[in-house]
Amino acid sequence: MDPIFKKNVDAHHSFKLKNTVGQSFDGMWHFHKEYELIYIFEGRGEKIIGDHVSDLQKGDLLFLGSDLPHLFSCDQDFPFKEQSGSLVIHLNSDFFSGQFLDIPEFKPIHELIKLSKSGIEFYGDTKQISERILHMFELNPADCILDILSILNHLSSQFESKTLASPGYTSTFSKKDYQRINKACQYVMDHYQEDISLDDVIEIIGLTKAAFCRHFKKVTGKTFFTYIKQYRIGQACRLLMETNLNVTEISYRCGFNTISNFNKQFKTVMNANPSTYRERFENQG
Repeated sequence: MDPIFKKNVDAHHSFKLKNTVGQSFDGMWHFHKEYELIYIFEGRGEKIIGDHVSDLQKGDLLFLGSDLPHLFSCDQDFPFKEQSGSLVIHLNSDFFSGQFLDIPEFKPIHELIKLSKSGIEFYGDTKQISERILHMFELNPADCILDILSILNHLSSQFESKTLASPGYTSTFSKKDYQRINKACQYVMDHYQEDISLDDVIEIIGLTKAAFCRHFKKVTGKTFFTYIKQYRIGQACRLLMETNLNVTEISYRCGFNTISNFNKQFKTVMNANPSTYRERFENQG
């Protein structure tokens, strides 16, 4: 599966609105020419912006610059995963060009654009921004443009914020690099119930074992086998919450060969054994 490099905004449009609520997060690396304003409507997991890694949670509001690599993933054990998703505005990379936006009154917006190359996270009453984005789905394109400028101006003056990627961060990875990582991740998603060997993966990736392991760790910040373990445990969490299957059956369904290894790996990731984890979830209901 190729990575989701977002399609460019249509040539005759300077922006695009997206509502992905109910679609969760794919956990795939991607980047695109468009600027992106994204509000996390629901979710809990991880976000990676350039070389920045932090928790993903409901209410997160981010502004990402052109060609800034990013990834959003939702924890497999998140109880409201089917409701997770985001509200997104994609802005054509030419949106901020031209003399009109060079007027002094737009200086705060220009400063925001400069900072967005590292990614910006905003703090405060971010829900009001989500409501404005939702309202834009009912507006005509011209009114949307005015509202986008108003939102950016509001963010630049009324919200606390911080940049995410390191100062001077520049991605050293190409589209092909991200395609390789996403192919490996997709292979795990398709085959996590089976034994997975490096030989199987490098056959579809086209790298040596050593090169692939270095590449995966450099791009994702974790080893390939750590990713496999975390994905399998995430699937186990889902089965513990959503089914009445016993722990032994769940362990085998998630690719673990022995119940003792499953219990050990589960505790290292979730800080609890599977039975205790299920009890905690049931007690929350």
